[in-house]
Amino acid sequence: MTATLQDRINRLQAATADGPALEQLMLREPVLSVAVNATSHPGASVTFVVVFESRRQAILKPFGGQNPNACANYDQDRDECLTHEVVAWRLAHALGDPFDQLLPTAVLRDVPGAGPGVLVNFRDGGPDPAVFTDAPAQAHATAFWDALIGQQDRHGANFRYDPMARRLAAIDSAFAFARPGDFINDGSLFIEFRHATSDGTLDDDEKNALQELVHHDLYGVGEFLSQDRGDALRARVKRMLASGRLPTSGEF
Repeated sequence: MTATLQDRINRLQAATADGPALEQLMLREPVLSVAVNATSHPGASVTFVVVFESRRQAILKPFGGQNPNACANYDQDRDECLTHEVVAWRLAHALGDPFDQLLPTAVLRDVPGAGPGVLVNFRDGGPDPAVFTDAPAQAHATAFWDALIGQQDRHGANFRYDPMARRLAAIDSAFAFARPGDFINDGSLFIEFRHATSDGTLDDDEKNALQELVHHDLYGVGEFLSQDRGDALRARVKRMLASGRLPTSGEF
């Protein structure tokens, strides 16, 4: 029987039992305040800034708050796409360094005053192009990541780089896990950077990571995705291994 979205949400919630410390804190720490996240982009999806008692911050993306036109453009379901934030984090956690450092921790939580949704750990910085000269290894890793998850929306403002810490964050994974032929918004600037600087050739660590994904059946994250998106991810992993290179955004 085909798993429903609620089935996949239940599996994601159960998977947090072995999550790292920050994941556990985000699930359980009392919330101090919740406020609507102001945005300069009219028509953007609804988000909230959540402040915990420790003063750590997170962004809540509530179910039902995604812009319907944007979701239709990317052929994504308004609620299912939010679970992709958590699926991406679970995959990054399974792969380990550097991907669990690039991805902000994400959990499913019902936040008082805002409702249920996806809570994403806040990461410092802005869409600073200095990342390509200051932290090229992180930029290269993000290219691999964007190709792996079929990132549909890695435009020029859709990342965070903290120049003081020299730390890159690959934010916003909702419009990801693309299937062949799905719409891509201009292509990932990180994938373009990687192809321009190294012809998109995979290094040995990346090949090993892909082999482990095949060996461990995607570390179980396929169970959190719809059947077609899980199948597309498996096929993409095998194509990357066979070719020894990153696909372009149009080859997802």
